[in-house]
Amino acid sequence: MAELVAVFLFIGVVAYAVLGGADFGAGFWDLIAGGAKRGREPRHLIDVSLAPVWEANHTWLIYCLVVLWTGFPSAFAAITTTLYIPLILALLGIVLRGAGFAFRKATVRTEEQRLYGAAFALSSILTPYCFGAIAGGLASGRVPTAGNGDAISSWVNPSSILGGILAVLACSYLAATYLTVEALHRDDQKLYRYYRDRAIAAGAVTGAVSIAGIFVLQADSPRLFDRLSGPALPLVVLAAVGGLVGLALLWARRTVGTRVAAAGAVALVIIGWGVAQTPYLLGTHLSITEAAAPNAALAVVVGVAIVAGLLIVPSLLLLFRLSGRGVVGVGDRPFRSSVREGERGSGEGVTEGDRDAASKAADRSSAGRGTGAALTKGARSTGAKTARTPAVPLDPTAVRSEPRHRWVPYALCAGAVTATAVAGARATRPDARWYRELNTPDWQPPPWAFGAVWTPLYASVAVAGGRALNAARGPERKALAGEFAANLALNAGWSNLFFRLRSPLAGLVGTLLLDASNIRLLARVARTDRKAAVTLLPYAAWCAYATCLNASIVARNHEPRHRGPAKS
Repeated sequence: MAELVAVFLFIGVVAYAVLGGADFGAGFWDLIAGGAKRGREPRHLIDVSLAPVWEANHTWLIYCLVVLWTGFPSAFAAITTTLYIPLILALLGIVLRGAGFAFRKATVRTEEQRLYGAAFALSSILTPYCFGAIAGGLASGRVPTAGNGDAISSWVNPSSILGGILAVLACSYLAATYLTVEALHRDDQKLYRYYRDRAIAAGAVTGAVSIAGIFVLQADSPRLFDRLSGPALPLVVLAAVGGLVGLALLWARRTVGTRVAAAGAVALVIIGWGVAQTPYLLGTHLSITEAAAPNAALAVVVGVAIVAGLLIVPSLLLLFRLSGRGVVGVGDRPFRSSVREGERGSGEGVTEGDRDAASKAADRSSAGRGTGAALTKGARSTGAKTARTPAVPLDPTAVRSEPRHRWVPYALCAGAVTATAVAGARATRPDARWYRELNTPDWQPPPWAFGAVWTPLYASVAVAGGRALNAARGPERKALAGEFAANLALNAGWSNLFFRLRSPLAGLVGTLLLDASNIRLLARVARTDRKAAVTLLPYAAWCAYATCLNASIVARNHEPRHRGPAKS
């Protein structure tokens, strides 16, 4: 159970690194963008890209702190009483960063905008550096089990300095890659070249520092070095390959897969660090099991983490999708697919001298010259059509072309999947004596791995279900909803057949029915939305693997035993 909670904790660390890290990296590029005139357009793209998501990404930080506090209280106490200085600086940086980002868009005077912009940019560098320094202090074993370690040397040491620098560089690489793709989506060639060059440079520098860091770890953290060059080496190699693929896609002007490659490279580095740390939570002396809370508390943490994942992940995916489509508003102005000529440099980051020019440009646009932000996509295709198109008020409801309440299917699917997960978890008893006595194959994963795998799989089912139901109409939608309901019922039913009846054979029948339902569901969803069908493929593949595992257990335990329903 302790290992499972540790996996859930590390999932939050990876999510915060690849999502919140990109937000911090954007602050780095904001800092070096130049003066008010030269850096106006790069900063505008940062503002409109960050505004819908930067607060939501901090959800993962709260998640990590809660899981660490409740799941591993002794480790939490040791970390907070030793590394309190970088923790306070990181939290202060988050507060100043949010205040600077919000207030610089609400001010008019150039001096005030520069002050708030500097607070936003500098704190965006301070915070990831402090988090990287904390990771270096933990990995090098400078946090004692009893806590109250050295407040300075615990985070001012070679491993911590390397971790802080790599954190800032990795965040900068992620942000530049995301902004490059965003510029391509907006069809802005100037900003595309601007951020592409910086993404390639940041990726190259990050790789060079990582190679140099090998010698630092060898001298300062020998155990971490040995583990990174041993069990975690495949992950390190895959991270390097992912970084190179991301750089190649940037150079080739590809949008599909570019962000995934960059985020995957950073995520693999962090996962490699986690594998190298195992089985210790604090460097080389406090193991995961020793730091864990009682099993009753860990069970509650697992349940809450599963429910939180089923609620948070679909919500964040929906938020990212809506912001990418341009239907999420910022203040009284909606996002649009590209930055218009008349609007570029207005809004966020506009100085006093530029506001009059921006207003005149907007007036000329509304008069029919075809460069205003109120024109629709179809009206921009030809000059004649543009001249005849009346101005449309900048109201988010006026520019949406999609039906309202598209979130309802996602919410319903998330609720149904959550109920399925809870029903299955209540029936599953891997610690039961009869189950431990079964002859299981060597390739069966440890018990904690099932929860770690099922959490993202359940989230993918909720996302795919919401997407497919939004795309379907009429009788097809009702049939699709029934197919999803039947599939989830079979999913929850397997746990009852296997564990409550204590019958692997009944469980095998249940998994075969679930596989048949998966095939029907994939075929029906593919006719409605192919992307949703692709999202369901990992779920179907894991169910097929579970069928093979169940069949192997039946073959190894063909003698009848423990008949009848469970009494405990």
